[in-house]
Amino acid sequence: MRSLDIPKSYSKDDFQLTNESLKDTYKDFDLMPLCTERFLLSLRYLISCKLIGNDAMVDQTIMSSDYRKLEIDEELQCLKLEEISSTKIQHAAETLSIYIKHENWKSSLIILKEILHEIMPSNIYELFRLAKSVDDTANLIKDKKIIFFLGNTGSGKSTTIHFLSDLKRIETAPFAKSITRCITPVTVYFKDIGAYGQDSIILCDSPGFGDTNGPEVDIANGIAIVRAIRVCESVKPVLLISYTSIGDRYEGLKDLTYTLARLIQNTKDQIKVFSYIFTKYPKNEKETIHASLETINNTLSDQERSDTNFMDILRDMFEKTKKNACVLDPIKNDPSTILDDLADSTNINHPENVFQFFITEKSKSILDKQVTKYELSIKSATKRSKYSLVKYILDQLKFLNELLNQESIEEIYINYETILIDEEIKQYRTYFDHANLVEDLSKTHLRNEAIHSCAYIEHLNRKVDNLVNNLQENNINDLSIKLSIDKIKILSEYFDDVNVKYKFISQFVLEKKNA
Repeated sequence: MRSLDIPKSYSKDDFQLTNESLKDTYKDFDLMPLCTERFLLSLRYLISCKLIGNDAMVDQTIMSSDYRKLEIDEELQCLKLEEISSTKIQHAAETLSIYIKHENWKSSLIILKEILHEIMPSNIYELFRLAKSVDDTANLIKDKKIIFFLGNTGSGKSTTIHFLSDLKRIETAPFAKSITRCITPVTVYFKDIGAYGQDSIILCDSPGFGDTNGPEVDIANGIAIVRAIRVCESVKPVLLISYTSIGDRYEGLKDLTYTLARLIQNTKDQIKVFSYIFTKYPKNEKETIHASLETINNTLSDQERSDTNFMDILRDMFEKTKKNACVLDPIKNDPSTILDDLADSTNINHPENVFQFFITEKSKSILDKQVTKYELSIKSATKRSKYSLVKYILDQLKFLNELLNQESIEEIYINYETILIDEEIKQYRTYFDHANLVEDLSKTHLRNEAIHSCAYIEHLNRKVDNLVNNLQENNINDLSIKLSIDKIKILSEYFDDVNVKYKFISQFVLEKKNA
């Protein structure tokens, strides 16, 4: 493992240690089955308590003699057993053991975080917490007409809203709060800033795309943004593009455009409603915006041009910057003019039909790593018959699949349901074979107390018939049907009676697909 730069002085803020974060860590492992992940999370909890003070401990009984030793030698073996170890993790764990024995808690916590990051690329528990908090407060802008500001982290959304609303008169109400970001509606009265519009309008700040506080915050922000927009009466979307984030070769601007392309359904029909505000541009660069977009367009690869949503947005930016790009200058610009223009422009009146959940590429990559870790853990736990752990991981995958609706997660979740079915069928076949072997013996010695092998076959045939009926009554493209066919296919490999039915089903599916 690479050498770690251990800070000479410690501040609990370096690790974001609070009583609340300790409670969250405790909840993360409290209901988890025994496994390495549970041990490491409980270890982080204990070490954090050492740093912040034991008074913050949720459960004092955890400081039993076994835990007080904070030994990890047995867990090193568990790492190997669970097939999640590596040279890097083993070396880190050995170093961690030394730090713990010397009660060097801050160094212990730093290395422990490294180990946890290898085993858990994304803090799924934190993602679940953040996602649950969104719906509870979404009613603050429900059925409201809003101007919604979108953009990368640091693009100047909050600054722009402060400028347009006159900071002294801001009226805010937090709406979907995460650890470091929140969606905040700001009510602006037109007469207060000299605009000619009637009454008021809501300017809505949002978390930035590509939040640097971790994939769980970034993904939760994506959920919050979409759920917020979809409950409004109408939405005027405004994309903020910062000079500091466009990139030397415009890769930042491209990434932002791709993110927006994933956010909107039917881009070609909706993109005309978007407005663009360019922020943090030096004086000598303000006139280069349209030329920059033209350069991007002329240097796109064939693969980039094949993405129609991406191209629709890029063309829209290009067209709307031909005459005059809106470059924000908080000193020289008149906020009333900009606000009037935004308020008078076209809105999206049915946002629930337009906006869809999205994940930035960076966060999706980390999430995919986490799902792969789940996959390996399920395989290992299944081999060792640790079904409580298998169930726990599948529960996490199920919730994650329902929350994010990602094909890669759904595929693994469905596949491992099939693998577990295979294990169950193998056991069932063992019981059947055992019943056959003792059948003669049962006639003489066990009387009627032994289960006859025919009982297993009768029970199995009833189950298969139910699956066949389900298949015939539903759409053959449904995932439940695919799973039923997989079950029958596996059974056919072990039981001759089922093999006949599987051949019938295969022919039935083929005819349905060709019909």
